[in-house]
Amino acid sequence: MSAPGKDTAAHFSRQAEAYAASPGHANGQDLDIVAAFAQPGLHDLCLDIATGPGHTAFRIASKAMTVVAVDIAEGMLATGRRLAAERGITNVVFERADAAHLSFNDASFDLVTCRIAPHHFTDIPGFLSEVARVLKANGRFVLEDSLAPDDPQEAAFLHELEVRRDPTHVRSLQRDEWIAALQDAGLKVTRDMIFQKQHPFADWLARTGVEESAAAILVEELLAAPAALRNSCLVLGESGIEMMIDHKIILRADKLIN
Repeated sequence: MSAPGKDTAAHFSRQAEAYAASPGHANGQDLDIVAAFAQPGLHDLCLDIATGPGHTAFRIASKAMTVVAVDIAEGMLATGRRLAAERGITNVVFERADAAHLSFNDASFDLVTCRIAPHHFTDIPGFLSEVARVLKANGRFVLEDSLAPDDPQEAAFLHELEVRRDPTHVRSLQRDEWIAALQDAGLKVTRDMIFQKQHPFADWLARTGVEESAAAILVEELLAAPAALRNSCLVLGESGIEMMIDHKIILRADKLIN
């Protein structure tokens, strides 16, 4: 995140244990895809940006030499260190860092990852510029994030929903926006896919700490939304909304040197 306020860091510090326990962050087919796109090697020095409690860093570390895991939230870093100690993971180092202002030297890392975080960033160009700077020649960058729909009405509705559920949400980008932004940073997209991820709706609401009264209003508005929009983002059951459908984009971009 660029110039993150204390409120943003404090918010994620408070939610660290919720993110540590979240099945959608700790596991999932999308994490498998991120690891497959990344292709970590035994001699690779890796960087995981906005690591949260370290789920992606731990996965990459199982096949890499060392992973430096960075985040702006001290609570997330503390939780990540605890999980690493509990699991006997010794090749992940946790450090505090802003995604758009990294302290590492140029061409330091073979692989950079960032999973389910950039929609919180205020400076995407600055973030991607830093990724390109710290990557070695022919290094790999793998990104996963929430994907904005192409339909303007649906995109606006979901953006408003996210902002009210989570005050740290900034904006989700569309696929073409990501590809253009990566190209502008000097990174060439070599693989990409769209992945449909489902979250238990109650957990999705609770994870950000949204107040019960505000959550009730969000549920009412979702149920009153046009049918096409409901069908694209909700799974309904007899008791109401059971699952939230979250479309993710996963991309690999390489720092190719001519």
